[in-house]
Amino acid sequence: MMKKIFPGHVVLFLAVPGIAACTTKTDGHIVAAPAAKRAPLPALIRQNLRNEMTLQALFMGRLHLDANGCLRAGDEAGPIIIWHHDTRIERAPDGRIRVDDALTGNAVHVGDEIALSGGYRAGPATTVTEPVPQSCEPQSRIFVAGRVMSEAERRDILERQRNRPVVPLKPAKKRSP
Repeated sequence: MMKKIFPGHVVLFLAVPGIAACTTKTDGHIVAAPAAKRAPLPALIRQNLRNEMTLQALFMGRLHLDANGCLRAGDEAGPIIIWHHDTRIERAPDGRIRVDDALTGNAVHVGDEIALSGGYRAGPATTVTEPVPQSCEPQSRIFVAGRVMSEAERRDILERQRNRPVVPLKPAKKRSP
């Protein structure tokens, strides 16, 4: 006759091998493995005022975390991003750094191709909630972000750009002496 196994027994049975995977064995003694250390989150530089308006420029490119821990638009030489007031930064369950936009509910991760409304301007950054870390200097050019666009919106913009007709430039008029 076969005995029924209750769901609680199955969980216990599956959990035991998982415990063994989290330990190391030294000289016959089992010792808990050290917890994985995570790097601190980068500073999220945000505007200090809530504002419903945004500049009309568009950034499309990679969200980059530079060697100094600064969030930049594009790459190491890209402008520092000044996020809107209601943006938050956190570590996602998979360990990646995520920036959440409370206005739209959209989120982006470091390394993602993203689209942000906003505008470029000369630095340094002023009227921000956190001081810009000195490691993020120089701030000769910054991007003041508006809302974070969804992946569907970003793809739609790319598709419109691909389908835009190419208009040839008119030759310059010759100037008479």
